[in-house]
Amino acid sequence: MIIVIEGGDQAGKKTQSLLLQKKLQKNRIKTKLFSFPDYTTPIGKEIKKYLSGHRKFPPQVIHCLLAANRWEKVNEIKKAQEKNSVLIMNRYYQSNLVYGVVNGMNPSWLEKLDEGLPKADLVVVLDVSQSISFSRKKSNRDQFEKNKLFSQKISKAYRSIAKKKNWKIVNASQSRQEVHLEIMKLFSKKLRI
Repeated sequence: MIIVIEGGDQAGKKTQSLLLQKKLQKNRIKTKLFSFPDYTTPIGKEIKKYLSGHRKFPPQVIHCLLAANRWEKVNEIKKAQEKNSVLIMNRYYQSNLVYGVVNGMNPSWLEKLDEGLPKADLVVVLDVSQSISFSRKKSNRDQFEKNKLFSQKISKAYRSIAKKKNWKIVNASQSRQEVHLEIMKLFSKKLRI
């Protein structure tokens, strides 16, 4: 099973991914966590340079790089699927779709970039207000995080696409424990289906 934790910047994706991993492991469920972008790979290093403002790319190129970053890890993901009951993705191909749409890219073109990757079974979108997002991280925000208007568009796109794709939305303005409990409920429901 692949669970994806998605959402805009500073929504708590990393925190919730780690809490979920800890809880599942405590319950003796074999689990592996992946985070994207993965900045340790050659392509990931290029993405990091772009996000920190040290590289400039047209939108098409950065979205191709973001997809290529997942393809760099596809064998590792498939091996992890064989060894673990649950894979947790702190961002996956869904974020490329949302950010790409906001950047004016064609949704079907974006989806084709990730066609063939192992599919998500459950996508949880952490929905947080811009004021909370910006209060959580005031400085050192990357290219995508700096602009409040862009950030608002991202949140709106996540909500809109989530409805179309049947992704689950969780109010991430709550305490981290409340958010975690909501994610655990969604996970439990998914297991019973």
